[in-house]
Amino acid sequence: MTSFEVTVVAFAVVTGMMLGLEATARQRESWPTLGDVFSVLVRRNSGRFLILLGWWWLGWHFFVR
Repeated sequence: MTSFEVTVVAFAVVTGMMLGLEATARQRESWPTLGDVFSVLVRRNSGRFLILLGWWWLGWHFFVR
């Protein structure tokens, strides 16, 4: 397995875990959903900056090739 394949599998595992966590949060009312987390983050400038950095990092890794 090449390092590219390992990276793709790792991203797929993380995405699957996030989807599973979101599904669990929607079933249990006490857990916050991803939308709730982002709503709290965008209330402050530092949170907006962190979201911007996260999108930049994700875009760089997916679209740099």
